[in-house]
Amino acid sequence: MKYIIGTDVGTQSIKVQLYDQKLNLVAQTNTPQYVDTPKPMWATQKADAWWEIVKDSIHKVMKDADISSEDVAAFGCCAHMHGAVPVKMDGTVVEEDVQLYCDKRGSRIAEDFAASLSDEIYQHSANAPIASWHGIKIRWLKDNRPEVYKAADKFLTPKDFINFKLTGKACIDPSEASGTFAMDCETDEWSDQLIGFLGIDKAKLPSIKKAYEVIGTVSEKAAMETGLSTKTSVITGGGDMLSMLYVSGMNKLGSVVDITGTGATIQAYTSKPVMDKRIMNLRHVLNGWVPFGNIDSAGGAFRWLRDNLAKDETKKAHENGKDEYAYLCELAEQVPAGADGLYFLPYLMGERTMGSADSRGCFVGLSLEKSISHMVRALLEGVAFEFKRTLDIFEANGEKIQLVYHSGGAAKGDTWNQIKADIYNVPIYTLEADEGGALGVALMSAVAMGFVDNLEKGADSLLKVKKIYQPNKANRELYDKAYQVFCELHDVLQPSFKHMAQVQEEK
Repeated sequence: MKYIIGTDVGTQSIKVQLYDQKLNLVAQTNTPQYVDTPKPMWATQKADAWWEIVKDSIHKVMKDADISSEDVAAFGCCAHMHGAVPVKMDGTVVEEDVQLYCDKRGSRIAEDFAASLSDEIYQHSANAPIASWHGIKIRWLKDNRPEVYKAADKFLTPKDFINFKLTGKACIDPSEASGTFAMDCETDEWSDQLIGFLGIDKAKLPSIKKAYEVIGTVSEKAAMETGLSTKTSVITGGGDMLSMLYVSGMNKLGSVVDITGTGATIQAYTSKPVMDKRIMNLRHVLNGWVPFGNIDSAGGAFRWLRDNLAKDETKKAHENGKDEYAYLCELAEQVPAGADGLYFLPYLMGERTMGSADSRGCFVGLSLEKSISHMVRALLEGVAFEFKRTLDIFEANGEKIQLVYHSGGAAKGDTWNQIKADIYNVPIYTLEADEGGALGVALMSAVAMGFVDNLEKGADSLLKVKKIYQPNKANRELYDKAYQVFCELHDVLQPSFKHMAQVQEEK
């Protein structure tokens, strides 16, 4: 029996999962990690810390499964997207703290680019410039850390950094390359026009390979560090969002998936990009494109509420042997739909394309009778309202929404699923298996090794619906009206958000 390792370098944890060649889960680890926020709207992690956790986790899953290095046929990795890891070809990381996808320090650069964005550039990129993109982060380093930019041979995304440490090969897949603002959406190759627009060096970008393509085998040095064999193949892998989508219902054109974890995305699977500057487009790990909207702090906002506003409730949950999030959702269930007129705007890490990087989180409608229960309900509804805005854009561009698959941490309880079904006004499908990106890259590795014949059919075989949540018709009219208020609040607050940011920058 041969085995495959799938790895997911996430914002809050790193998962390493060992599968047999039939995609049965054999052993796994889940190691917590944290985000550093050295300045407002900055978010970083240390690349070498990812590598240390991955190495230790590989040793552990192999030991737990009692297998040898020769038994592991392939390794696949996905990770949080768009980070820019500056490396030398000898494996040295030039800048220890890596900007994450939600880091907004490049927002002024993105705004300047957006102001001069031509139709030609937009047609090449299928995206507007935003602070999240990998290429914007590289440009920020060029402008603000010129010594780092000059010293780096390549700029790698987080999962490509892990692959680089394993193989010595600097590669990227189209799902990540499409999030650089440097890949041509027609050719899946680096665009000289976009690279010139960014003002960065093409030589500092890695080679583009298919997500399910083998880029090499484990080097002798990495084999000594990880316990893997030099015969273990390493695939390019994909961004965590696309890898999770692949095994979460998005393996056929026309499907829609909501992934709500620390950050959250809602996306459709289309043959071509949706050319609307209010949303973003990424290449799928399969053929085709994934237009999407996002919230950089969805589950992250819930965690913030738990840690800062619900300390007593969290303590009570622990005393009663309950999960604190489940207990908070129980409190939200005590409040009627609409949270008695309390609204939450979930922009604790700003916005990408539906608003401004200067946007901030808000509770609007607080009054003396409001409780923590109202605040929890408003937060859950606010995330759903924000994603309803993206679904409206999909439908305006001809994508009829029939149902939404829901994955990630938010899909584990009934409360948020039902709220989303009511606000989206379509059924919500949750899945039996929710291993996410690690399973996605393991399946791609299995295809690369010939253990599974077909990418699409392989995903079909793993897709098992756990529960369906039907919209509650009794809440339809109320939520339609509340949604209009939410959208109005979003729009009228944009100038104030900009003014707030200017005041803060003047300190």
